[in-house]
Amino acid sequence: MKKAFGVVFLLVVIVLGFFGYQYWNSTYNGVESYAKVTQGTKHASKNNDGSPYKVNGKQYYYYDYEFPWVTKDGQKREVGYESGESANPTELQPGSYVKATVSEKRVIKGPEVVNKNAIPASVLSKLE
Repeated sequence: MKKAFGVVFLLVVIVLGFFGYQYWNSTYNGVESYAKVTQGTKHASKNNDGSPYKVNGKQYYYYDYEFPWVTKDGQKREVGYESGESANPTELQPGSYVKATVSEKRVIKGPEVVNKNAIPASVLSKLE
């Protein structure tokens, strides 16, 4: 009887470990990717209750982007990005190029503006 519980427990640990790894890999394990900046949408920040988010009486805003990312190995990913909140957020210049570390679900690090010449030719051809 104890062996059966041990085997069932071991199977549960293996299954949970497998699905936990799958979640981590798709959410937090990113690759270097590039995108051409599209027009961002400016939004007013809100508190959890829906009221305007203000700091020292100033309304905070952020920009929302939908980037068509291309990884170094040529895969395409549609992952959105929201800029940091501030009273006067800086918009990314539409038509410029950015580089970031992107997972299947989110932007992990970046984006940072890069020169068009710094993008690998195979990736650049897919961005344009």
